[in-house]
Amino acid sequence: ATVEIIPAGWSQLFIVSSGMGINAGMMDWGERVLKFTGRPIVDNRYKDDVHGAIGFWTDNGGFYHYSIGANKSVGSNYEEVLLKVKAYHDELAVPFKHWQFDSWFYPKDGGVTPGGSGGAVTNWTSLPDVFPHGMAYMQSKLKLPIVMHNRQWSTHSDYMRNWPDIEWYISKEASVPKDPVKFFQRFFTQQEGWGLAMYEQDWMNKEYDIVDALQTNISMGDLWLFGMASGAEGSGRTVQYCMPYPSEILSASAYPAVTNARATHDYFHAIDQWAVGSTSLFYWALNILPFKDGFYSSSNKQVGGQTEGPEMNPDRETLMATLSCAMVGPMDGIYLLNVSRIMATCRKDGVILKPDRPITTTDQCFRDGDAHCKVYHTFSDVNGLGRVHYYFNNDGSKPLRSEEVYLKSDAAYAVYNWYTRDLTILQASTPLRAGYEGHNYAMVTPIQNGWIFLGEVGVYVPASTTRFTAVATTEEKLTAHVHGVPGERLRICAAKVASMRASCLEVSFEVEVTKAVSFIVI
Repeated sequence: ATVEIIPAGWSQLFIVSSGMGINAGMMDWGERVLKFTGRPIVDNRYKDDVHGAIGFWTDNGGFYHYSIGANKSVGSNYEEVLLKVKAYHDELAVPFKHWQFDSWFYPKDGGVTPGGSGGAVTNWTSLPDVFPHGMAYMQSKLKLPIVMHNRQWSTHSDYMRNWPDIEWYISKEASVPKDPVKFFQRFFTQQEGWGLAMYEQDWMNKEYDIVDALQTNISMGDLWLFGMASGAEGSGRTVQYCMPYPSEILSASAYPAVTNARATHDYFHAIDQWAVGSTSLFYWALNILPFKDGFYSSSNKQVGGQTEGPEMNPDRETLMATLSCAMVGPMDGIYLLNVSRIMATCRKDGVILKPDRPITTTDQCFRDGDAHCKVYHTFSDVNGLGRVHYYFNNDGSKPLRSEEVYLKSDAAYAVYNWYTRDLTILQASTPLRAGYEGHNYAMVTPIQNGWIFLGEVGVYVPASTTRFTAVATTEEKLTAHVHGVPGERLRICAAKVASMRASCLEVSFEVEVTKAVSFIVI
């Protein structure tokens, strides 16, 4: 389409930014953009239980996306089935702190394809055959904050008829309100008692493509997104973008309510849908968390679900979700959840053990000029110890190169292979044995006073600063300050360079508290 409307006073600004290296340069660029838009740089990793704790998702590619399974004894509608799924999770003591409802819950003006595309929403509320007792009833039973999916607006939605004071731009397949601020302010008063915590706007690229006004009116796209964000923020909610164009992410750099955006394709609908690294670099520079999307935690075939699988790389899926610093959302069917894998992402209370920033493609991939490179990096800056690096390489045949984790070959660091438990001194090129799925994952940790801190080796982020508030060493002793919650029994490990053998201590918690755990040379 061609732009036909340019409001008086409209202007466009270009920013030229430079920095040292790709990752640092992108962060410098993002900081300049955010300074211009006025959006504060805040840490949303633990904003609430949606952002900071594990949750159960029913997104595209998952078991319950337009499917309630084939086991009729579980239930005959979503209301019956999902309440039994919740009871199953509780029986397993998996501490999901939020849920997500996808597009299956609301009425549309047409059918939906296997990929999730199709009709536009006519009324954003539950269908009577989905939740016979309604949304508020489901919330009264789940008692958890909910992420709720939406798509493009229908050309004959109930809102057009019921709210005649709001006019619409209407195209062939979808529409947008002419006054998005007024519309969304009113719209977000309609979900009383639902538990709506995060509004998930999906199919953003499609809505932009099929609504003429978003292309012919040069300011309408920003106004649509501003109205959505301001309405959500005014009602105490946050927003997730799904399938956005880069221009829409740039627009979100002005809207604090947009805390995260999906950084991958829909689960099971693309070969590399797990690969968050490069998109993560773009999003995180603008203070937006990169969501990996939901996933199956089990390698078992999910018979009866929308997608049966099986998932051949559940560890990679779970690992990427954890290292993204956004939500961790398994989507397994009832009786199919891999509990040990999910609990390796979090504390006993469901709070995710995250690195300090989302995982991104390492600078070395760009220096090598390899467009297919999937070497990712992130870190934890542990007080008193320094930076602990996390390294992922999808090609398990390759060694870890020191420059891939931003270190010189003579740096005093040790490499701990998360899968094989091998411990070695960092070299210019450190050989690694691949895990059972064929990729490499390792922690590169500082050597301090002859000590190697390994942390909580049974979780994906062994040195998370959510777990460890400080580490101190002398030649004779290493002391880690460990934060735990009731019912946890943790295994904390360290090694001396002289032996290169891990020693582990157990620490238990009856209340939430920080305890000091010390390793002493005998």
